[in-house]
Amino acid sequence: MDIASPSPFAFLPQINATSTGKNRTCYDSGINEEVLIFAIFTMLFCVLGMLGNGLVIWLLGSSVKRNTFAIYIINLSVADFGFLTFELIIEIHWLFTHLYCDFPYELFQTGLLLMYSTGQFLLTVISIDRCVSVLFPIWYRCHRPVHLFTTVCAVIWAISFILSSIHFTIIAVDGFGNSYTLMYQFIVNSVLCLPLMTISSVVLFVKIYFLSKIQRRRKLLTAVLLTLFFFLVLAFPLNAFYFILYVFKYIHPNLVHYGYLCTCINSSINPLIYYLVGRQKGKTQRNIKDLLQKVFKEEENSSDQMETSEGSKI
Repeated sequence: MDIASPSPFAFLPQINATSTGKNRTCYDSGINEEVLIFAIFTMLFCVLGMLGNGLVIWLLGSSVKRNTFAIYIINLSVADFGFLTFELIIEIHWLFTHLYCDFPYELFQTGLLLMYSTGQFLLTVISIDRCVSVLFPIWYRCHRPVHLFTTVCAVIWAISFILSSIHFTIIAVDGFGNSYTLMYQFIVNSVLCLPLMTISSVVLFVKIYFLSKIQRRRKLLTAVLLTLFFFLVLAFPLNAFYFILYVFKYIHPNLVHYGYLCTCINSSINPLIYYLVGRQKGKTQRNIKDLLQKVFKEEENSSDQMETSEGSKI
């Protein structure tokens, strides 16, 4: 066992390949029972998550007005849908080849990294946006650019695409044998997103649930807080696992598979959060489209409510 290998699958039996003329190592786990169990559950959540996020994209994209907060949620659902799609392809690829390297795998992994980074950047921006809207409601209402949401989403997708393209270019030049660039991307995500997301989430939670005089806790903020919470608990540890691998050059195999499984669960659970938050106890349940509209159309009235609340304190 070569514990100095940079690959996240360095713990697996190695198969040397020289078809490209460069020295590189592939990893073949065979039909390992534990890996197979992880793969089955991962594919199950991928399929369920793709259905849920696809439904959110379809309903919100066809019914909610443009230039609203729902644009963030649509883009987040697209990123989750893409992540789940690439992860499903990777698991199917493993079932047929039992390999975690070479051209097809690295291409799928790059696409997965693109979607994962985009979702992480979007959640960071969402947390900051909600934090600013709660702390400075009047300023936010008056000075927010008309096309803010669309512009921010476009910039995030562009940045994620550039970073992923750099990653793929480096590993392609290296003969698909360099996994350090993948770790660098996860570490960059951690350094940029974790502090901002955590601070914004804590401030938002304290402001709304402890300091705010508004009795009615809006569904939009509840959905955002739950989404951030589950991301930090389920999806963010994948960054930590790659950081451990980068520092110690080795990590227990199940942690890597567990990290991807939990990330798939996180990407699948967001549509369920929107649905549960939008429901009203004791009332006749409406269709899913109406529930989603109720959650995200609250953005149009929330600022007015907070302006009134802030104005009464002056």
